[in-house]
Amino acid sequence: MAKSKEPKSLYIVIFVEGDTDELFFKALLEYYRSISKTSLVPCDICNLKGVTRYASKLLAKLKNEYLPESCTKNYNLQTVCCSYDTDVFEVKNPFMVDWNAIAKNMKRMGIENLIRIGVKSSIEDWILDDIEGVCRFLKIKEVPASLQGVNGNEKISDLYKKAKRTYQKGYAARELISTLNMDVVRKKRLEALLPLENALGVNVKES
Repeated sequence: MAKSKEPKSLYIVIFVEGDTDELFFKALLEYYRSISKTSLVPCDICNLKGVTRYASKLLAKLKNEYLPESCTKNYNLQTVCCSYDTDVFEVKNPFMVDWNAIAKNMKRMGIENLIRIGVKSSIEDWILDDIEGVCRFLKIKEVPASLQGVNGNEKISDLYKKAKRTYQKGYAARELISTLNMDVVRKKRLEALLPLENALGVNVKES
């Protein structure tokens, strides 16, 4: 009798729009690994370097890179997660990415599930969920009652100014993000994160 093929392992690709988001989601995955009683579904983070590339690059990445790789490694790529800051959609063009078209094209490739995580309004807003941790990082003794700015980027820049420093997005934020209390962030953003947690198989340890 011919041997039956081994079942394929599940696999997830998380697409992010920029360098700061890449750092944040890498830290988030490490946090999930630390709190989960069971191993997470293997996943990869792909930085598209711009939100418009969800329309121009995502499907090509899946077709030309991730699907061939999943065949080679005997993975079952059934879920794709897209994280994006909502501020661009709110301010500029809410229809710059046709998510329904992306989902339909993914299904033609055999990828069934599209998870969308709208980071409201930007990743800096999520970073500021742990404002106490940011203040400790900046050596600011008292958490300000309020911050100047209309968005997360302006507010975190104001916080940095109080420490006589300049906030820089991207990989320059690596040290800051590594110090965040992800438990605090997760509790505040659980509704947005829960679909990803379920797909990854996060099984939170009892405290």
